Amino acid sequence: MPRRDKGKDSDQVTSADPASEPIKAAAKKPKTKRGSGAKARKKKSAAAAGAEHPADVSSSKGTYTLITDLSATVPVVIPPGARSPVDDILEVLQHEVIGQERAIQAIGRALLRSQEGFRTPGRPISVMFFAGPTGVGKTETVRALARALHKDWRAILKIDCSEYSEPHAVARLLGAPPGYIGSDLPAVFARENVEEQKNRLILFDEIEKAHPRLHNILLQIMDEGRVTLSKRSKDDDGIVSFEDCIIILTSNVGAQAIDNILHANRIGFRNEPSIDFVQTDQQIYEAAKEAMKKMFAPEFRNRITEFIVFRALERPSLYKILQKLLNISAERFAGLGFKLMLSDDARDWLVDHGLDQELGVRPLVRAVERHIDTKVAELHAYGLIQPGDILEAQVLPVLDEAGNQETDTNGRPRNELVFYRIPREDEMKDPKRHKGKKRLKTEMSVRY
Repeated sequence: MPRRDKGKDSDQVTSADPASEPIKAAAKKPKTKRGSGAKARKKKSAAAAGAEHPADVSSSKGTYTLITDLSATVPVVIPPGARSPVDDILEVLQHEVIGQERAIQAIGRALLRSQEGFRTPGRPISVMFFAGPTGVGKTETVRALARALHKDWRAILKIDCSEYSEPHAVARLLGAPPGYIGSDLPAVFARENVEEQKNRLILFDEIEKAHPRLHNILLQIMDEGRVTLSKRSKDDDGIVSFEDCIIILTSNVGAQAIDNILHANRIGFRNEPSIDFVQTDQQIYEAAKEAMKKMFAPEFRNRITEFIVFRALERPSLYKILQKLLNISAERFAGLGFKLMLSDDARDWLVDHGLDQELGVRPLVRAVERHIDTKVAELHAYGLIQPGDILEAQVLPVLDEAGNQETDTNGRPRNELVFYRIPREDEMKDPKRHKGKKRLKTEMSVRY
């Protein structure tokens, strides 16, 4: 109980309780400086208007003051040409992933927060959810990120969720308990698979196909950044940390609704962006988000850092992807000693045959394999091309026996790719005579 001191200052209250010391200090009237009354009135008026006050925030390292009543006047602008630590990674992603700028920006934000120390400790670096139409580059983006971070596209711990659709299969992630079948096998989430690599990429492919038990394990990983393996001992607690991991979930949720949107609007392969394309892109986002709400529980969705819906590919993006595919084929041809040239008409022909707004880029990959790689492989098998040859693919009409151009089932004229070879030096009667002139071309015949 507080007591009153007898004497001249009998009105002053004293106490042995340290909590009452601020009261004692407050009883003394502090000395005021000139202008302090104006500051107090300003602070009081700010409080009356609902503004925030400077506040002390205590932590284990000390006390920090948040100042909110000062006016900032110096602009903080990133100068042109400035580079951040993640710019090199973003350049690799922009080169490898075509037409998905939003996904690249989201990955860049997550990596920048991690490298600069502005991330939540005790949790993974980022948990990203990739949704959108099939064949638009969701898995390819993860491979490109692995190439950018680890110089190897295979540096991914991939969990194919279709293999974990049964409850007993989920036990393989943490390891089977002692006494159960498979208890001698290593767990998928063993320390050597998760903790030994910085910026570890863990891909849960087609997460909607997994059993709810896997979703529950993911809840713990996304929230606490760790799991406990089934095998534990006195010397090993079995805890595996995911704090230095980037977790990516891919899904085809809402695929049917997205296909209906693409089919109704007939977009996805335009020469230039249009208002219709932007509106359809927004419809795809809303359809994927609504399907995700129906598929996953609120506590699961609430732990996702970035929700990214991949957009349908436009025709300019397909030309860039075609160039990447042709570069891969050109490397194979260079290994055999010959080169291949394609005219602009041939490129247009390949894009037209590989264009499918519902299936994405995979039909284009198959078109290059069928009409370029397979035909060139047949020419090489029959000995029609040799090291040093230069091939050129051109588009010619398909003619019937009467010499008329054939049409397809829709009444459109049919065309095909025909390969030509530039004559070799020994095939020319007088090489000196043709020196400096355009060389003739020799048509290459194939069976189909």
